[in-house]
Amino acid sequence: MTDKLKILIVDDEDSLRLSLASILELEGYEVDTAEDGYKAIELAKKKEFNILFSDIRMPGITGNETFKEIKKIKPDIIGVMMTAYALNDLITDALNTGAFACLSKPFEIETVLSTIKDITSRPFAVVIDKDANIDQNFLNSLKNCGLNVASGEIDSAKIDFMFKHKPDILIVAINSKEDENRTLVILKKLKEMFGKIPKTVIIEKEQNATFMEEVQTLGIVDFIDKPINIKQIFDLLGKEKRKLNIAVVNMDSEDFEPLCNNLRDKGFHLLSYPNCDKLFEEINKSFFDMALINVKIDTNIAEFHDKLQEQFPNIGSVYILNDDKNLEAVKQKGCFYLTKPFEIENVIGLINKILGK
Repeated sequence: MTDKLKILIVDDEDSLRLSLASILELEGYEVDTAEDGYKAIELAKKKEFNILFSDIRMPGITGNETFKEIKKIKPDIIGVMMTAYALNDLITDALNTGAFACLSKPFEIETVLSTIKDITSRPFAVVIDKDANIDQNFLNSLKNCGLNVASGEIDSAKIDFMFKHKPDILIVAINSKEDENRTLVILKKLKEMFGKIPKTVIIEKEQNATFMEEVQTLGIVDFIDKPINIKQIFDLLGKEKRKLNIAVVNMDSEDFEPLCNNLRDKGFHLLSYPNCDKLFEEINKSFFDMALINVKIDTNIAEFHDKLQEQFPNIGSVYILNDDKNLEAVKQKGCFYLTKPFEIENVIGLINKILGK
C-alpha cells in the first residue's frame, strides 16, 4: 500500500458518495468518485486505486459486476461493498469474488476508517498462476485468514502493478518449464527492485532439481506440493508480518461483542464459527494461532479438545464455561479456562500468555 491511499467511491446516492469522499479526504486519503459502475470502470483504466468502496445495488451495472470488471484492470485493488438492503445472494457473491467486506448502510464513519485500517495492516500476498486460475476457494481462504491478496498470470509484464509495493509473500504455481523460466525472470526483477526477494513459495507437482537450485541462489524459497495446504502457507509466512488469528467459536451473541471488539482493537484477526461442527467443517480452509471457545451446555469438551489437537497439534485454547459441568474435563486436559461472568482483561491475559506476547 502507498503512504497516501487512493480510494474510489462508487454510489448512485449523491449525498453518501460526496460526504464519504469529503471525510476520507480530510483523513488524508486521495479520493475519486463515480455515480455508477460504468464511470468507475473508466476511471480505473486511467488512474491507480488501492481500495474500492462500491454500493452493491445500482442502476445499469451492479457493484459486484463493477468490482469484477475493475479487478480485471487492477487485480490488486481491495473491494469493500456497501448495501442498505438484505441482499444475501449478492453479498455472498461479492465475498466469493474476493471483496474484503460488506458494510451495511447506514454506517458510522468509524466503521469505514476501521475497515481501511484493517485492510492496510494486513500482509500483502501475491498469488500468480499460468492462467490466473488458482482455485478461488484458496484465494478466499488466504483473505479470510488475514491476508490481502492479489492474483494474476505468470507474466512479468502483466504483474508489474503488483510489485509497486513489496509483497510480504509471493506464491507461484508452476505447471511447465515455461512457467519456471518466467518465474525466474519475476524473482530476478523483484531482487533488482527491492534488494531481495520476498518470502516465496513455489507450488509444483513434480519439482525440478535444476530449477530449485537456480531459484535458491536468488534467496530463500520454499517448495510445496499440490494440493495446497493453507496451514503450510501461514507456517511459512510466520508471525512477524501478520496479525495473529484467533478462532472464536459460539461467540456470535451480544454478550461477546465487547470482547470481540476489544480483540480486534488490539490487532487480532478473528475467524468466527457459529458452533463446533462448523469449525471442523471449515478447518481445512482456515489457519489460526489459537482458539477461544464459548462452551455450550451440550459440548463434550474432552472430545472437542482431542479433535482440535488432532487437526492443529499443540494449538492453544481458552474455554469459557457457562457452569461447572465441564470444569473437570478442562482440568484433566490441562486447558486454560474461565467461568462466566468473566472480565475481558482476564481473557486478554490468557490469550497473551498462550501466544507468548
